[in-house]
Amino acid sequence: MTGLYERRDARGIEPRRAYTIADGASAPGVSVVVLGGELDLAAAPVLRERVDAVGAGDALVLDVAHATFVDSAMLRELLQTRSRSHRLVLAGSPPQLLRLLELTRTTDLFELAPDVEAALRRLTG
Repeated sequence: MTGLYERRDARGIEPRRAYTIADGASAPGVSVVVLGGELDLAAAPVLRERVDAVGAGDALVLDVAHATFVDSAMLRELLQTRSRSHRLVLAGSPPQLLRLLELTRTTDLFELAPDVEAALRRLTG
């Protein structure tokens, strides 16, 4: 689980990150990144770094099943990820993400799968 920037309060204590971004179980030619918690401005550059590390030509599954919040900064990052020539599938999209996609009229821009296994089957078979 990664947070890119260390933040410490006045007492030198690093607050707990409100998000998680980690590598998931991948398949040949397909990378899986697991996202959880509050996906906001703080998480967006971490996702960008992780996506930039994905091999050229690899498809990408973003497992968002454990996302509890998604803001416009993360939506922007998802849209940019999609435009970077990766075949992108959002797996396990929670209601709050689906609502954001509906409100911004971007649902049709993403390929959605009910879970990671379905996304991997779609991309590999």
